Amino acid sequence: MLASRIGLMKVLVVVTAILAGCVTTTQQTGHTLPKDEGARRIIVLPPDVELSILHAGGVEEPNAEWTRNARKHIADDLAERFRRMNVALVNGDRIALESAGDSSELQLLKLHEVVGASILNHQYQGPRQLPTKVNSFDWSLGPETRHLATKHGGDYALFVFVRDSYSSDARIATMIIAAAFGVGIQGGTQIGYASLVDLRSGDVVWFNLLARATGDLRTAEAVQETVNLLLANFPQ
Repeated sequence: MLASRIGLMKVLVVVTAILAGCVTTTQQTGHTLPKDEGARRIIVLPPDVELSILHAGGVEEPNAEWTRNARKHIADDLAERFRRMNVALVNGDRIALESAGDSSELQLLKLHEVVGASILNHQYQGPRQLPTKVNSFDWSLGPETRHLATKHGGDYALFVFVRDSYSSDARIATMIIAAAFGVGIQGGTQIGYASLVDLRSGDVVWFNLLARATGDLRTAEAVQETVNLLLANFPQ
């Protein structure tokens, strides 16, 4: 079920990215962060990131080293970014760590992936958009998020999901040959979304989509540009 949801999400978003070049779209409830710094405590969950190489036939092969480095680069960038925003980052030194030791936290990461895919399928304009979502943004991870508030002592949680692929030399050669015959073949794509969740209710109060056929997460410098887009219009 999860695989089919994510597969459909990737099809929809990749088509959008191809047509529009670079897409960043924000959905939010109008929520703003409290002015009191003591109530601006954000937990950043370990980024759900996977980098892959795209082979000639279109098969994506995950690259463990690229993924591990990208997760650390994103975590470091987020920690520094929130410090500059005067936000109390609850777990700033542990963002890049895996959640495997906490089954509840791991389940919330998986739940966010599914809810995020549902938002893409049913919130945005398209054949699967739900009539009840046309003029409202009402999504939630449920009361299970209180586990994070209890464990970390935070008020909000930021979830980040990114899938990034890079064309192999064989894929690039295939694209060039196909182009000579007037056939377009897609190269690597960068698809991601970030959600800010109110831990008291589980409600998603802010959501941002990033979809494009460019971008790179393999170096710390390039990660900054991607995170800038992922956190566009973040609540202040």
